[in-house]
Amino acid sequence: MESYIDKLKNCGKNVCVYGMGNGAEKIIRYLKANGIEISGVFASDDFVRGQSFLGMRVLTEAQAEALYGDFACVSAFALHGEDCGIFRRMAKRRLFFAPNLPPYGEGCIDLPYIERESAKIAEVRSLFADESSKKLFDSLLRYDVTADIGDLYVDPSVPEGWFGREGAFVDVGAYDGDTAEEYILRSGANGTVYAFEPDAVNYRKLCARMRKYPNARCVNAACGDFDGKTFFEKGKGRGGKTSREGAEISAVKIDTYVKERVGAVKIDAEGADEAVLCGAVNTLYSHSPAVKCAVYHRAYDLTEIPLWLARQMPGSRIYLRNAEYIPAFDVFAYALK
Repeated sequence: MESYIDKLKNCGKNVCVYGMGNGAEKIIRYLKANGIEISGVFASDDFVRGQSFLGMRVLTEAQAEALYGDFACVSAFALHGEDCGIFRRMAKRRLFFAPNLPPYGEGCIDLPYIERESAKIAEVRSLFADESSKKLFDSLLRYDVTADIGDLYVDPSVPEGWFGREGAFVDVGAYDGDTAEEYILRSGANGTVYAFEPDAVNYRKLCARMRKYPNARCVNAACGDFDGKTFFEKGKGRGGKTSREGAEISAVKIDTYVKERVGAVKIDAEGADEAVLCGAVNTLYSHSPAVKCAVYHRAYDLTEIPLWLARQMPGSRIYLRNAEYIPAFDVFAYALK
């Protein structure tokens, strides 16, 4: 299996990055660290307004082609659903890669990691309860190496047993309430719904959506592995996270905040996912709720979080599911007893 890094080194083409922002900065640093120099940066026609990025003039695709010929393209932003067609059309026109660098933290799953951690990877794969989870796991590892969007497998189905659990539903990273509302509507849940959202703007949207559900309790706080205060980045939409500066907010553990029996927990905590699990370990042990946890925010979540769930919740069936996303964001592990 040849990595996209080796393909870029050997292709004999100029390399241009498609997109701007933090994702592009991370990808350019990673490429340079691996000996690949960037010739230019381009964006979709609607986004090009004569601006520059990292000292390079942002071009349209046509301008980049006029300067660099048949260049190789490395995308630096994410698309989901039908919008992924933009990348697929690009991949038909030229050599195209969509690296799966994690949104938070450093490191990535690459060929050296896969070879070094082969025993752990085999152990994780053996945990999955169905063939679709194993197929998805295999495809994600392959995609991490190749950055070839044709390697991505998608299974957005929900494992049987997730909806309709008795007890409270805890939604960590509730955003605007979309997943909490889906759980209520599909479960007919009569238990309390605890929806945690630390971002002030998202929290207002969450409260507006949950207003019609008398069993919903919206909490403007960050969940993690301690109780107290923390700081939260403003203006990041879905991608806001706790940090060393920003707006001061409350920090809570599920174990200490939720006093009633818990039937299901969803965690989408922008890189703090494992910390949330650690702050809920007594709840998981005592109540054996169903768990749905993001495994794409940090480099090794894909292996570490399923292992954590299996060890802390023995006897659970472990599944892996994802939405259509390029790169491979929105991947979740489920643990169901």
